[in-house]
Amino acid sequence: MRRRPPRRGQAIVESLIVVLLTVAAFLFFQDFATGLVARLLLDNAAANAARADAVGFNDFHRAKSMRVGLIPVSGRRLVPDGGRGVAGAAGELALVRTYLQARDWPEADGILDYERWDTLGHDVRRASGRTEVEASFALPATLPWRLGALFGAVPASDTQTLRSRWALEDHAALYLRR
Repeated sequence: MRRRPPRRGQAIVESLIVVLLTVAAFLFFQDFATGLVARLLLDNAAANAARADAVGFNDFHRAKSMRVGLIPVSGRRLVPDGGRGVAGAAGELALVRTYLQARDWPEADGILDYERWDTLGHDVRRASGRTEVEASFALPATLPWRLGALFGAVPASDTQTLRSRWALEDHAALYLRR
């Protein structure tokens, strides 16, 4: 019986392949989870805007309610001071309360602002006693989307735009003139 010569480095190569596939799977799962959470929060933000419109709030108040609903996926806080100077969740909640009480955009942006809030948009349509809100929000494109762009499956861009539509009965039209 002949002895085979020892193979050196085979285990390292196999381990490297397994580690790379495991890391890629983890990053894909993380990106999928982030996108799913962002989609759920956008649905909630569109519902908040529809509810705000149905009770008679103006565009400014609808936009503020949507922005607050998307704080978890809005990126880094720009105001106040990039996230420093606020003591934990209680301080953040106090900022949100103060932000919602703001009377105009300059005041509101001086209280609280996040880096992705400018990518949030919404369109309100009213017809036959219903308020319909279509919201959009841009998230940075991460691993799976960039891999799709690499193979030509998805357009190469730095963002992916999520869209949501929500409709409610418009009770404000019964009591308020618009």
